[in-house]
Amino acid sequence: MPIKVPNNLPAIETLTEENVFVMTDTRAMTQDIRPLQILILNLMPTKIDTETQLTRLLGNTPLQVELELLQTSTHKATNTSEEHMIAFYKTFDQIKHKFYDGFIITGAPVELLEFEEVEYWDELCEIMEWSKRHVHSTFHICWGAQAGLYYHYGIQKHVLPKKLSGVYKHTLTYKKGMLFRGFDDEFYVPHSRNTTVYQEDIEAEPELKIISTSEEAGVYVCKSVDDRQIFVMGHSEYDWNTLEKEYVRDKNAGLNPEIPCNYYPNDDDTKPPVVKWRSCANLLYSNWLNYFVYQTTQYDITQIIDENVRNMFNQDTKVDLKVAKFGGTSLADAAQFRKCRDIIQSETERRFVVVSAPGKRSGDDVKVTDMLIACADKKDRNEALEILSKIQSRYKVMVRSLGVKLDVDEEFKKISDSLGNPSMRDYIISRGEYLNALIMAELTGMEFVDAQGNIILDENGQYNEEKTRAVLGGKLEKLSGAVIPGFYGTMPDGSIRTFSRGGSDITGAIVSAVTNADVYENWTDVSGFLMADPHIVDNPMPVPVITYKELRELSYMGAAVLHEETIFPVVKKGIPIHIRNTNSPEDSGTLIVKNADYYQSKLEITGISGKKANTTVVIEKERLSELPEARAEILKIFGEYDITIKNLLAGIDSLTIVAPEDQLKACEGELEEELRERIQPNSVSFNHNIAMIAIVGRELSTSPAIAVKVLGALANRKINIRLIDHGAARITMLLGVEGNDYVSAIQAIYNEFARL
Repeated sequence: MPIKVPNNLPAIETLTEENVFVMTDTRAMTQDIRPLQILILNLMPTKIDTETQLTRLLGNTPLQVELELLQTSTHKATNTSEEHMIAFYKTFDQIKHKFYDGFIITGAPVELLEFEEVEYWDELCEIMEWSKRHVHSTFHICWGAQAGLYYHYGIQKHVLPKKLSGVYKHTLTYKKGMLFRGFDDEFYVPHSRNTTVYQEDIEAEPELKIISTSEEAGVYVCKSVDDRQIFVMGHSEYDWNTLEKEYVRDKNAGLNPEIPCNYYPNDDDTKPPVVKWRSCANLLYSNWLNYFVYQTTQYDITQIIDENVRNMFNQDTKVDLKVAKFGGTSLADAAQFRKCRDIIQSETERRFVVVSAPGKRSGDDVKVTDMLIACADKKDRNEALEILSKIQSRYKVMVRSLGVKLDVDEEFKKISDSLGNPSMRDYIISRGEYLNALIMAELTGMEFVDAQGNIILDENGQYNEEKTRAVLGGKLEKLSGAVIPGFYGTMPDGSIRTFSRGGSDITGAIVSAVTNADVYENWTDVSGFLMADPHIVDNPMPVPVITYKELRELSYMGAAVLHEETIFPVVKKGIPIHIRNTNSPEDSGTLIVKNADYYQSKLEITGISGKKANTTVVIEKERLSELPEARAEILKIFGEYDITIKNLLAGIDSLTIVAPEDQLKACEGELEEELRERIQPNSVSFNHNIAMIAIVGRELSTSPAIAVKVLGALANRKINIRLIDHGAARITMLLGVEGNDYVSAIQAIYNEFARL
């Protein structure tokens, strides 16, 4: 099969003469198969030679390959014409939105510089980080391999006593791998470098495996255990005379180089070199393309991002500590408890677990916390005891089924004794989490660590980070594993104070922050965040990656996502949050991160959310935009009437305020009269039954096509837009439509962006 290259690339003529099947852009347009997308970052000074060498090897395969060439923008080529670079090379900004099956990073003549001293080092680091999300398999060569090992694993390079130049004998240290399938027991590879990496440094990294070494040249090839990163120290791609060109160059420069080892017959540099590596080079690149690229990459290349979301905390990123929080539906009965136990025990990194109280077992069931609240608030003790008895019975069934040791009767006697005491209300309603933590600790063999006495609140009930880090962090640091009940903390007097509803999420975030967790897992009953409300859209798509800012926007507009207040401790520290499904732990879930630049999703938008029952108040007055005192007075008036301003849109002569309809209807007449008296506007108008819809996505600020699609989708449904605005962060497009059009509008927008 051919390799597809840009029209008029100089390598075409050379390779055609060598009977390498090369296909140009024009001819490939008629082919109805998906070629492998291969990107080459060419850092070599002799760029045309390197293009030809790599194209030759990539073309020697039955697979169709489509090639793109990449250059750094922070360093301009000095040995290759600008016309050539403009014609055939792209910059990172031009390709960073794309996905590739394979990526080759070449060597570079900068070995003797520290990595950070290299002119384009920062850009190269950005590219290598990007490759983890956009490339299925990356092949690093020589200095490129040393740079990759340093960036990804912190492995240092070391200067050799003298330049390593020649063709050296190699053997395989791992013979069962597919990268060297078909190789002889001994084979030869050219090397030309001044630096090396030590074998013991690579062996000390558990994520790397050494494949081939040489007694004279050291490590030749190593790879990551997931096969996504290949590091090749030698130059298998070299032409027969590449070493000779370097040797003659150094001689002419007066460097007095040694004759390349095992290169010339009898070390006689007057005779033509003997090529010993060509067949091995062809086989190496064929094996990489076939076994590490073609057979394992996704047919839909954009799914590489989903693959990385699944593997991020297992392979691409070192994870030593996970905090796992399990919600109420995950702990509703004994069967769910067992699922959680299996998840906890499946990875040793899940050292700390936070649990909620039991949730609903079925649609008509009642959450245990709701029942405990009813107990605490009942004036009639007998009625409270009746409810408490039902909860006690539920726990007895669970404990008996799980076979754990817990004196349920004794625990519920303590709760019963607290009924009727207002100061014990928070104690009572926190017992669901407390009992679940005791059960989970017994079930998993972990330590039980109570939130009382360890999560510290101030006299106002606010989280005290410093004291909690000292107390809880200090205690957990000494434990290999622990279960902590969610939903409550400790007041200065030692009493329990519960958090707002969803408070177990707060506890999970607190534990993650004080233990400096690598990731905070939030296990629930859905496989991540959905692109739209499932009550409005049938089977909406899950969102693989979302940023903290996007989460905040969606939450503000009513989406059923984690509220920012519940996760502020991990947001503050930048700890990723991974939403997982207890009932489908194999699903990728949703990753919540601070910055998603390198998690480019195939989704153009992150989500759609909205709220009905709003009213817009339009205040018109000439040159209102130039009257800051009048604008301030308007906001003051709304504050005096305790009206929540959800959104505010300003025009030259008007101010539009969006507020909850129920708040405005209660005082509409008085508010209008107050505005007319104090502002003296030209007009004040109220528009009821307005639905606000937010389209959220980090690409909104850079892709005008998104706004076009949104407006087009609504126009096709003949839905009138009452107002439109972009959020200050430029990641939200806000629309106002008639309340009756709310469902149709969300469905229309979703369908426009869910066409994959």
